[in-house]
Amino acid sequence: MEVTTLLFLGFFAAVTILNYALPRVARPYFLLAASYAFFCWSPTNRALLPVLLTATAVTWLCGLVIGKSRQKPVRVLFLTAAVLTCVGLLVYYKYWNLLADSFGGTVAAHRDDLIAPMGLGYFTLAALSYTIDVYRRRCKVETNLLHYALFVSFFPTLVTGPIERYPHFRPQMEKSRRFSYSRCAGGAFRMLWGYTKKMVLADNLNLYIKTVYTSVAGMPGPQLVAATLLFAIRLYMEFSGCCDIVIGAARILGYDLLENFRSPFEAVNFSDFWSRWHMSLTGWLREYVYFSLGGSRCNAVRHMLNLVIVFAVSGLWHGADWRYLQWGLACGVVSVVAQLTRPPRRALERYNPLYREPAVKHFIQRCMTYLLFCGTLVFFACALYDAAPGEIFSGMLTGWEGGLSAAWQSVTGLISASGIDGRMPVVLICGCTIVLAAEHNGTNVARWVRKQCFVLRWTLYYAAAAAILFFGAFGQSAFIYQQF
Repeated sequence: MEVTTLLFLGFFAAVTILNYALPRVARPYFLLAASYAFFCWSPTNRALLPVLLTATAVTWLCGLVIGKSRQKPVRVLFLTAAVLTCVGLLVYYKYWNLLADSFGGTVAAHRDDLIAPMGLGYFTLAALSYTIDVYRRRCKVETNLLHYALFVSFFPTLVTGPIERYPHFRPQMEKSRRFSYSRCAGGAFRMLWGYTKKMVLADNLNLYIKTVYTSVAGMPGPQLVAATLLFAIRLYMEFSGCCDIVIGAARILGYDLLENFRSPFEAVNFSDFWSRWHMSLTGWLREYVYFSLGGSRCNAVRHMLNLVIVFAVSGLWHGADWRYLQWGLACGVVSVVAQLTRPPRRALERYNPLYREPAVKHFIQRCMTYLLFCGTLVFFACALYDAAPGEIFSGMLTGWEGGLSAAWQSVTGLISASGIDGRMPVVLICGCTIVLAAEHNGTNVARWVRKQCFVLRWTLYYAAAAAILFFGAFGQSAFIYQQF
């Protein structure tokens, strides 16, 4: 069930009305039934329901034993069982065919009928975090299986996250909120804001990016550079827009989910960027992988290796394609280089006349961070559009003979030919500028709008709805991160 369809909106509206019509004590159980109905809506997912049930039942039982036992060998044994179950499900359903194709069938035979269930990467990490938190005594044991099952399968988070933590989710489930017009109105605008970013900005930008990345052969450098720079914007509008939709939907239902973005393009270095981008996954990897490996509390070589490992895991989590791993390794290498060069860079900054003005300094740092991120995203985009990273990087160096003027004309010509014509370029430029400005410094746009006067508030509501109606790219593909 695509969240950009009227079917989803109808389903969500029905769930919301029934949820508030029921007694508070019954709401978690109703939402559990609604979540399983959402998961089983597709016949493909219906056949894979045992995967969700297995991840839920095994991690709950392991958490129960870990929480009740005081014997460390027993606790370690059941923690290992939970980890192997969740990781095993991920490896089997996401990476079986990758291993089979990469090693010529010597490791495993290719299976054409193997399809990963929706949200596999999200509900397995959420379930695993609960078990680890119980093992570390950071989370109370949940004795109610149905309450825990709702945490694992809550349908807004099944689409594209964020990856929830049980200590954050549990209190909201135990004390269900009463209906609040202000809260629901804020959630509805958050959804509307997300649909605008997804359908008006991201999907229209994708028309040009897809044209370039699916026809790399003979494509001049200016086109490849422009598509790569725009892909970072498109990815942000797509993914953060999706998160706005699901966070807004959850808020209407009475739940506050973890935030996933905080103005990432305002980051002044690569480390700062990853503290702002996909924060639920980054936080999960930092908490359960990076710190488990020793984090920075070890020698310099081991610290750098830990960074590379964490980014490599992040790359593999994104999909069964070696290019995702290459993207993760590229991010890891950039992070390591940034760590190693930090002292000399800070020393040189004192002699840079441009850095004497803080505004200029931050602008330059943000531009450099953005370019670094775009460079690593070449691997990610190649995995998504099935292109060769080597061809992209080498192609970027060609086709600049006519200078910047000729390059600009070439890019604008192809943008128009790809379907972005008429007033759409102006809409995209103004729309992206407004979004980035409105979300400056991590501003919660929905909360800000709710504080404005009636006239301004409803003007913004109608403007966002009109933008979707007149400029939305309907019929586009599903969210990028829905496949993970």
